[in-house]
Amino acid sequence: MKYTYQTTQISYQKIGKGKPVVLIHGFLENKKMWKVVTDAIATNHTVYTIDLLGHGESDGLCDIHTMEQQAKVINNFLEKEQVLKATIIGHSMGGYISLAFAKLFPEKITALGLLNSHPFSDDDEKRQARERAIKSVRNNHIAYVKAAIPSFFAPDNRSRYKEKIKKLLEDATKMQAQNITAAIRGMKLREDHSELFCKGNDFPKLWIIGIKDPLIELEKIRAASTQCENVAYIEISEGHMSYIENQKEMPVAIKKFLEEHEL
Repeated sequence: MKYTYQTTQISYQKIGKGKPVVLIHGFLENKKMWKVVTDAIATNHTVYTIDLLGHGESDGLCDIHTMEQQAKVINNFLEKEQVLKATIIGHSMGGYISLAFAKLFPEKITALGLLNSHPFSDDDEKRQARERAIKSVRNNHIAYVKAAIPSFFAPDNRSRYKEKIKKLLEDATKMQAQNITAAIRGMKLREDHSELFCKGNDFPKLWIIGIKDPLIELEKIRAASTQCENVAYIEISEGHMSYIENQKEMPVAIKKFLEEHEL
């Protein structure tokens, strides 16, 4: 299904019946990534999955897709669906967008979840790496995607999930170069939301981390988690792409969180 946000077509899916849950995919991904979670929770929840700006079947909007802009798309969508409050869970970049949504629209959040994500802004080294990524995309965006996606997996899983990676590449290489760079620029510019996530708001929060995730600083996240209030911090095995690498623990953790808080 699609609807129009400003002048842009946004693709989405609505499955199930019950309390609303919005699942936000990450960089170079699309709404299909959430199938394993949707299958686990749709019996008791209305699950909304959305292709972010420039991803999947959604069009791009401009040269920089900030996390705040993506959050406004989510808010506009919820208004269209007449959803007053929802549980918001984001994977990777989707987690950054979830945090931006929490800052902009805290009254619309029932609970907040970060999956293979974190609330920190980029440091100088990471911002420089994003600039290099932008140059790589401009030079050859297909080659960039083919190098990037395997690197999201734990090293010992890259050969194990060769066919899954191939399918991810089929989808991601369809993205336009300008939409890839728009997302990278948006991530580079994002704010630090550590205080908001760990100390702010009184709604329940979930933080799921893969201990073999090559894209995170595990010890930094562990240290931050000890300072968080009202946050269920969970470590699971395997890497960043938990919806492929850990199809057993990850959906169960999300389902349990929803049940325990009667969400």
